[in-house]
Amino acid sequence: MNELADQLAHPLLLPIVIAFVAGAAAYVLSRLWPMGCRLIALAASLLVLGSGICIFYRGDELVGWQGLTFGWHWMTLTPDISLTVNLATTMLGMVVVIGSAAFALLITIYSLRAMRGEYWEGKYYAYLIWALGGACIVGLAENLLVLLVGWEIVTLMLFLMISQGPRDAKAGGAKTYGILGFADACLLLAVALLATLEGGSANWSLSKVHDVGSLGSLGYVIYALILVAALAKAGAIPLHTWIPAIAKDAPTPVMAYLPAALDKLLGIYLLATLSLRMFVVDWPLRVVMMVIGAVTILAAVLMAMMQHNLKRLLSFHAVSQVGYMVLGIGTGTVIGIIGGLFHMINNAIYKSNLFLMSGAIRRATGTDEIENMGGLARLLPVTFVCGSISAVAISGMPPFNGFVSKWLVYQGTLQVRQTSPPLAAALVTVAVFGSALTLASFVKVMYSAFLSPAPKGAAYVTDRPKESVFMAVPMIILALACVILGLWPGLMIDNVLAPVVGAGADDVTTANLAVQTDGLGYWSATQTTGLILIGLLLGLIFVFLFTWKKRIRVVRPFLAGEVAGEADDRWRVPGTHFYETIGKLPIIGALLKHGEAGAMDPYHWSQRHGNTFVQLLRRLHTGLISLYVAWALGGLVIILIYLLLAART
Repeated sequence: MNELADQLAHPLLLPIVIAFVAGAAAYVLSRLWPMGCRLIALAASLLVLGSGICIFYRGDELVGWQGLTFGWHWMTLTPDISLTVNLATTMLGMVVVIGSAAFALLITIYSLRAMRGEYWEGKYYAYLIWALGGACIVGLAENLLVLLVGWEIVTLMLFLMISQGPRDAKAGGAKTYGILGFADACLLLAVALLATLEGGSANWSLSKVHDVGSLGSLGYVIYALILVAALAKAGAIPLHTWIPAIAKDAPTPVMAYLPAALDKLLGIYLLATLSLRMFVVDWPLRVVMMVIGAVTILAAVLMAMMQHNLKRLLSFHAVSQVGYMVLGIGTGTVIGIIGGLFHMINNAIYKSNLFLMSGAIRRATGTDEIENMGGLARLLPVTFVCGSISAVAISGMPPFNGFVSKWLVYQGTLQVRQTSPPLAAALVTVAVFGSALTLASFVKVMYSAFLSPAPKGAAYVTDRPKESVFMAVPMIILALACVILGLWPGLMIDNVLAPVVGAGADDVTTANLAVQTDGLGYWSATQTTGLILIGLLLGLIFVFLFTWKKRIRVVRPFLAGEVAGEADDRWRVPGTHFYETIGKLPIIGALLKHGEAGAMDPYHWSQRHGNTFVQLLRRLHTGLISLYVAWALGGLVIILIYLLLAART
């Protein structure tokens, strides 16, 4: 008993135990005391965050360098296969733990207003904390089997939270669980195949290096299975369709926490662990990853530009940004890997903030349709400023964090030209073009929601909604993080990402708020920010000089003899029509149309062809016992022939 108590008191178990005990308490109190569930969620996320930081820092020394481990033997199945619970600290794993807890805390604060009064509010907080517990298991797992347990817990919590939404939420939840369940099955199959290799369950260790080429075709199969699980969780094409499917009906805090932040951290963490720790990746696999990344960037951002629903538009951008992470890690270069991992962190920050922005807009206007929004800049000033910062950050505009990570991905991709110059040129072109399209898409969003005139008769114009402090504080913190990591990227590169990469990390150096990449490029946040501020100042001076004492003539716009009234929607230009021309292009328009119809959706394929297979089986089941006996005898004959042939060889 004392030994069990000592094991449960181990520092690595502390955040996991806190999360699951707190989640259980919130679930029990869900119907009796919703206020208690809120307090439990706040306390649990704070305690998990604090315990994660304490594990990361022990005194003045980084635990990540020393290596803190926990092991508990469960049972032995065969001499080579034993089930053990192995936990260990790694630098990137602690980023997952601390990041998941920090986002849980911010989303909980946001939910104090956003989820108040919902019939399932108490259960929501329980699911949220249990998802945090699953993420802690993934971040601290030292072997693949333990990671799979936490992985599945997060998937289950996502399904439960999505299914509570209105309208078609349950259909979206079923699709999500179908795609992610398939990915989890791939991960489980990879665990089983690793156990068949020499060494048995020792191959499950995340720190044991396997050479894909030396394992033959089985090595490629195992790598591909784990890759499918990572890409599906992160939301890369073609396993991305669960994210847009749930965007409309899932509660905003759920979207901001799981698809926008937590699932990105977990998916890219597994991809990085797979490619940097578990396997030695050869050139063909790297090309596959880079191509997947490039296709994800371009296809998803084009789909985003055509959306008229704000949350669905943001969901496609959540997919598109994954492409930069996959592309960066796929390059296999130190610069590209650091850029991809940095983008993982940056994307979680600004993408979560953008979903929180959409929730504040919906609360004020009662709609997610962009065409029915407008004039919110004065009504929701905090939301407007925070959303604008996140919008320019995701678009890769300096001096914000999204620019630095994308710039590193570009630099890492350029290094691929040493192996394949045409491929490197094509990938960089796609990546830069994707950023330009992202900026164009958010010009539409920010204009439609905040800068365009409000629709005629919009109730929120007269009611003048007030911004909730609980909803504003998380957005302010995340917006500040976009600025801080953009101006001081060395905070993340030097202290976290360089130790993750290890050898060769000197290819990226930071000093005096500048980043240099092994002679390829140089980025100075101070110089660029100074030039941007000078440009803004000159622009303001220019405007002042020409508007001072009304030196410019202001007249009514000429509208073919018509007079535009202030509340006349005939002359209102919504941003939804900005890029309709793209949908009419000969090739791209047809591809986008097929994409909306599910041409790139494996879930749609499985439904279509799976139903055909089911109907075939139904026709074969006639109910005649003689036919069933004939099938059984036929199967026995086939097995007998196989055994005889195997005995002869």
